[in-house]
Amino acid sequence: MNNGNQLASKYRGKTVLAVGAHPDDLEIGIGGTLARLAQEGVKVVMVVVCVPSSLEARLTEARQASAILGCELRLLFAEKCRRVEDLKTYELVGLLDRLVQEHQPAAMVSHALNNFHRDHALVYNACLATQRMSFHDFFCYYPTSCHPVHVPFFPQAFVDISTTIEAKMSAIAAHASQFSCRGLATDHYRMAAREYGRLAGVEYAEGLEVVRMMLT
Repeated sequence: MNNGNQLASKYRGKTVLAVGAHPDDLEIGIGGTLARLAQEGVKVVMVVVCVPSSLEARLTEARQASAILGCELRLLFAEKCRRVEDLKTYELVGLLDRLVQEHQPAAMVSHALNNFHRDHALVYNACLATQRMSFHDFFCYYPTSCHPVHVPFFPQAFVDISTTIEAKMSAIAAHASQFSCRGLATDHYRMAAREYGRLAGVEYAEGLEVVRMMLT
């Protein structure tokens, strides 16, 4: 699958839950796809599990970024700073279970298991557990990092984000506390999207690992 229209038509009028451990994970990993889905009439809920530090600043950035992408933002813990590792497994799974029951998503997108961030892998496993609640398609996005460190990732599907690459980059830039003020560049995210685009035959693309998908 390398056509955003095909993906949008599959989920148009339905809900897609996109889950990230922290603010900025979704924008980096799959921001172009989320913007494309939202533009095509899909209800996209960006779920952020925890804010580990600088609570108010990062919440403000997350709200700005989700607005840029045209998505709804849901924060599992917005009252104080927490780390994913602080949560018991059953607590995190229970929170995600309730989201699935509330939204009845047609698809969920989460971190890939093959990840050098341990907390990202914990979120993946908790998301995978929600499959016992209801059938929904399940995809994983490229491991996210503010440094261009290679992690093996083998996408089986690509989404054309040529029309939403600027929204993706603007949403990433909204997280100024994580990039500009720390002297970190974001241009490698554009380069990664260009490389996936080359593999998919379009200008810019994002890759997805397909864990589970119903073909109709």
